[in-house]
Amino acid sequence: MKRSYTDILFCLGRPLSPLYSFAMTLRQKAYERGIFKRNRVGCPVISVGNLCLGGTGKTPHVIAMSRYLLKQGFRPAIISRGYGGKAGKGPLIISDGRQVFVDATVCGDEPFMMALSVKGVPVIVGSNRYRSSLAAISSFGCDVIILDDAFQHLSLYRDVDLVLLPAASPLGNGRVFPGGDLRETPKALKRASAIILSKCEQVPFGRIELVKEQIQAITGQIPVFFSDTVFSGLWTDDGKDLLLQSSLPSRVYCFCGIADPDSFIHLIEKAGSEVVGCSIFRDHYPYKQRDLVQLFEKANKLGAEMVITTEKDFVKIKERFNRDFKHKSGVLPLGILHITSRPQPSFWRFLDTKLK
Repeated sequence: MKRSYTDILFCLGRPLSPLYSFAMTLRQKAYERGIFKRNRVGCPVISVGNLCLGGTGKTPHVIAMSRYLLKQGFRPAIISRGYGGKAGKGPLIISDGRQVFVDATVCGDEPFMMALSVKGVPVIVGSNRYRSSLAAISSFGCDVIILDDAFQHLSLYRDVDLVLLPAASPLGNGRVFPGGDLRETPKALKRASAIILSKCEQVPFGRIELVKEQIQAITGQIPVFFSDTVFSGLWTDDGKDLLLQSSLPSRVYCFCGIADPDSFIHLIEKAGSEVVGCSIFRDHYPYKQRDLVQLFEKANKLGAEMVITTEKDFVKIKERFNRDFKHKSGVLPLGILHITSRPQPSFWRFLDTKLK
């Protein structure tokens, strides 16, 4: 069987995995024993993180939690590292909850997408999440902080430490980086407040229960919740809702630069469209003009009726697409897939209890 580029890199990095694993464990012990300081910000802090290197669904879960907290009367803020952006230590205010002040090239694709998706919730990025959290509290009166991708960010104390594991492959290939796709050993899950098995719609229910037992064998009595990723809409680049029009295309071409492209394709096929071709780019890929030209040419040759991408990818190409593609004759329409994370109801009850 032909090995992927990632598999080859993991094989090359395998001798270094024990060293990296030991360093991460030593770091964790240093925080537990007070050798390294943990800062508190004076309001509840919820961390949404993962054990694997990506593709667990953190961003849609952060969005879902933000909307839920708003409905419960809280004033949440989202704090992110801003991968791929230029924020540095920050704090850089991306949104005050009403207006977005910078573009994706400055703050990173995921924070920009969250700023567009959740009205009423400030989004702040920077590597110093303590300072970003203080800015959210002082500038906007926020009373709950949601840390995006922060399970390994131990310098900021959190009241609720959530870890997302993909139900289809919760522990990746079982090896720690750089020999595998785990950031830490599975024993690190013991410091979590709860585990969320994400993308459960991809796994048979009987298998889900076995995965839960596998995780609880490591973590003990830490609660494990299930969550589905559901197709919530397909919009064209001009904002038309194709679901409301009941006019989903039958043949589509897809492209994405995300950590889990298979789940993206699975959702489109589940919605009833045939995927005639797909261009896969690396996670957070910065699209160039020639990339768009080539993939639209492929889509035309394969007889696609529409090209579909993710929200995360669209925020990086929106301006270029409208400027260079939209008004050209023969260019296929562009659809943007919207997804929603849907944790089981008992998770929300758990969160309510923790915040009270």
